[in-house]
Amino acid sequence: WVFPDEKVLLGYVYIVTHPGIPCIFYDHFFNLDIQGSIQQLIQLRRRNGINAMSKITIQEAESDIYVANIDDRLIVKIGSRFQMDHL
Repeated sequence: WVFPDEKVLLGYVYIVTHPGIPCIFYDHFFNLDIQGSIQQLIQLRRRNGINAMSKITIQEAESDIYVANIDDRLIVKIGSRFQMDHL
């Protein structure tokens, strides 16, 4: 199963910002097109102290939006919907 190239970075946004022990594929980390973004996500994780025991609260999860609060320190929003007045 091949993950679509245009979605790889979105996958890392989820993996690196959420509780757990993230794994970054060697080929992705050394891909100059996304390397800088992956490094920024790693720094974001470290700066906010996200780890395997971090608390997550999913605030919205639908086909066009995903919003999660990690440790009350980081809000992650993935998806095309911009309207979030109710959150």
